[in-house]
Amino acid sequence: MIVAVLLGTGPAIMMALVVSLFTGVICGNRLDVLVVTFFASMVGIFACRRVRQRGRVIRAGFLTGVCVAVFALLLGAADNIGTDNRGAVLIVLRQMGVGLGTGLLTGMAVVGFLPVLEMLFRRTTDITLLELTDYNHPLLSRLQLEAPGTYHHSLMVANLAENAAQAIGANPLVCRVSALFHDIGKTANPEFFTENQRDRTNPHDDLSPIASAKVIREHVTEGVALALRHRLPRLVIDAIRQHHGTTLVQYFYQRARKESRTALPNQPESTAEVPEAPFRYDGPKPETRECAILFFADCVEAASRSLRTVTPQSLAELIDRLFQERIDDGQLDQCPITLAEIAKIKTSFEFTQLNMLHSRIAYPAPEPAPAPALADAAERKNAPSTPAPSDARDKPTPGKNL
Repeated sequence: MIVAVLLGTGPAIMMALVVSLFTGVICGNRLDVLVVTFFASMVGIFACRRVRQRGRVIRAGFLTGVCVAVFALLLGAADNIGTDNRGAVLIVLRQMGVGLGTGLLTGMAVVGFLPVLEMLFRRTTDITLLELTDYNHPLLSRLQLEAPGTYHHSLMVANLAENAAQAIGANPLVCRVSALFHDIGKTANPEFFTENQRDRTNPHDDLSPIASAKVIREHVTEGVALALRHRLPRLVIDAIRQHHGTTLVQYFYQRARKESRTALPNQPESTAEVPEAPFRYDGPKPETRECAILFFADCVEAASRSLRTVTPQSLAELIDRLFQERIDDGQLDQCPITLAEIAKIKTSFEFTQLNMLHSRIAYPAPEPAPAPALADAAERKNAPSTPAPSDARDKPTPGKNL
């Protein structure tokens, strides 16, 4: 079960086969022991498949014990069929109890040793990743308080990345956790990022393009430092480091080029060209499918906010352009991802982002109630006149016939 939780189903099955063979040989070349050990191991392995809760590991151990108990009952019944041996029955019951107890204790032992094994072998299980999705984590709480715009952006990126990972068969939990923490470095200077500029003042107006690009690029190194300080898993730290690859900080690079051409209007264009190195992230480029998904989800979510009108066509064109620019820039050169998977990621992004950026009809304001006096006057004016009763019309007026 430990191998199943740490490494996956395939390696666990191979380990179960080897252990079963050795157990059968050690017990005197007994085929029944080999079969019981292998089938009990298979029950535990598949019960631990994609496990995300520690309680399910204990349940897997219990199911393994039940499997051993059932085999003990069947073997005991086969050996003592047609006999009335009370001692044999007690032995079978004892074996069943030992099998159940051993399976349950094994599950509890696996749960207890998992944190130690994760640390020793630098493996991160889905159980640990699920615990990191708690929004009360100190880093996420700090991000929400100090950089609320970035926090909301991270939630949206997490939804995009998780759905895309499910579409191509990557690990959606890795993508979600990585997306939640990918921008924690912005808490160092939250006011330098547009999503956090609530009063519309931009501190970049007082900085040179190179200085502004340096502040923007440093949110990656700040994020890695915070992740190490809070002992986040290695795969999350790698995602923080790779989520921009070696891309250009385009806005400030273009601003620097414009200022350079303005300062040197009579110089050749090659002389006025600005070097890219101070405006490129340090990288590395995405090295896993999960990091590639985060890499694209981050830029798609941010860029789609700039669309004046969100339509399927405009969003699809934006996503195609963003993907093509980064592929042409060589950002996927180190990533084992296929063109078919990239197409599925694009489709997933379009569907998810269209649903997140949906529009609503304008709710009409309630009409003001009329003033009481005006309402009464209008009601009296519109009321029909009531004719006098017939007996009142026929009654003679005093002095009329005199």
